[in-house]
Amino acid sequence: MIEQLSNGLVLGAVLAITSLGLSLLFSVTNSFSFAHGDLVTVGAVVAVVLSGASVGLPVWLAIVLACVLGILLGLLLDRVMFRPMRRKGVGGITLLVTTLGLALIVRYVILALVGPGSRALPLEQQRVQTYLGLRLTPSAALAIVLSVVVLVLVGVFLLCTSLGISMRAVANNPQLAMASGISVDRIVAIAWALSTGFAAFGGTIMALTQLVYWDMGFHLLLLIFASVILGGLGTAFGAMVGGFLIGIVTQLSVTLPFVRDHVDLKIAVGLGVMALVLLVRPQGLMGRAVRAS
Repeated sequence: MIEQLSNGLVLGAVLAITSLGLSLLFSVTNSFSFAHGDLVTVGAVVAVVLSGASVGLPVWLAIVLACVLGILLGLLLDRVMFRPMRRKGVGGITLLVTTLGLALIVRYVILALVGPGSRALPLEQQRVQTYLGLRLTPSAALAIVLSVVVLVLVGVFLLCTSLGISMRAVANNPQLAMASGISVDRIVAIAWALSTGFAAFGGTIMALTQLVYWDMGFHLLLLIFASVILGGLGTAFGAMVGGFLIGIVTQLSVTLPFVRDHVDLKIAVGLGVMALVLLVRPQGLMGRAVRAS
């Protein structure tokens, strides 16, 4: 039980970071990106490649550069692809299909560049140790600590900085925010940068705890969406809470007799818990109920 709880916290840290990025993007643009999972893979692969024998950068520097690349990629995608679409009034299903095509492009470019095999960060062999009653390797413990620190900093950013308040204003009412002098295009570009940056950071966190392969982010995408929906659509803090809950429930379900023999069912258990919560609280754990017209 302790081992699965520990694994659940690691998975929850990854989901909290990655779902936070997706939630921020949805709150500002009112749209999801199906490429989010593959951008998680980008962060992991870049960190592994930069720290590998061919480049040889320190692991910490490779992780930082992978996150910076994720941020720059988000700015580029918004400038080249999504801002022109917004200005032409393209949205809804068309935008979702566009992100689906982007996901396929990113996924198979990664496959072409690094191949189908798995890779790992060049970390020294580690033994499982006890941290506050949890059984974790040092890199897994570091992953959780880094995630929590980043989540706290994001909370401070959203609540206490002028840019964070501007993002919340655009999320609540874009027209009113624009009338107040806030550049909506600038806020949307920042939302894309933060979204892809958090996706890349989530990928590096995964790389600290497991092998990296070309479609790892795609397999995580369903749980990321579940975390966002469970926490409440468009609520950054809800995404954080939803990520940890989905991660812990998913891993703890492995202790159940039937799931223990069919490990892939753990994802279904996590989604089932989300569905049960939404039956009681349709707006999500931290979402606000609205009256449908």
